[in-house]
Amino acid sequence: MTKAGPLRWATGAGWLVLMGGEEVPEASDRLLARADFSRPIAILPTASGSAAWGERLLDEYADLGGPRGYVVPVFTPADAQEEENERLLAEAGLILLEDGDGITLARVLRGTPALYGVAEAFARGATIVGVGAGAAPLGEWVLAVNEGPDPVGEQGWGWIRGGVVIPRFRDAEQEPQLRRVLRRWPGMLGLGIPDGVALALGPDGQVETWGEGNVTVVVAY
Repeated sequence: MTKAGPLRWATGAGWLVLMGGEEVPEASDRLLARADFSRPIAILPTASGSAAWGERLLDEYADLGGPRGYVVPVFTPADAQEEENERLLAEAGLILLEDGDGITLARVLRGTPALYGVAEAFARGATIVGVGAGAAPLGEWVLAVNEGPDPVGEQGWGWIRGGVVIPRFRDAEQEPQLRRVLRRWPGMLGLGIPDGVALALGPDGQVETWGEGNVTVVVAY
């Protein structure tokens, strides 16, 4: 595990970027600055259920001079078992986990060759980007925080050790509810990331906040 203050995340040669939503100022420029242009961009559309957003994003990156790319067609547990999809992910230099349903994304990829492919790419230096709900499975647990005091949840992948990632976080409205939910896991760290903000975690313990706003950190006691 790589550490910085209370944060602990998976060790690899690449960056982990947790985006609160799709629109983070300067995120595209920052991601392309870190991209290895000898390796492709891979879009993982599992959470959205559609390849359309990924295809548009690849066109935008191409217009900005970015590397070639493709959408990896993982929508079902069977897709996540396909060797070709694992290979496409392992060969990428930048992987974006699309926005949509974070619980579905966590469930479909957990313990599969597709997720091993993402981990292999990260170990080799790829930047892994969770966009909106696509960031949530990187934590220990995925919460549906808007569904009342006892929200539906799903086990995450644990790349953010002891952490729960909450995208589109509205601090004044959601922080009390998040604190109540986290009480069931003493010591768990809640990371509330609002729209327009990204938390970027580097291989040497770097911690950067992109965009306009702040990340809310809540510790469960």
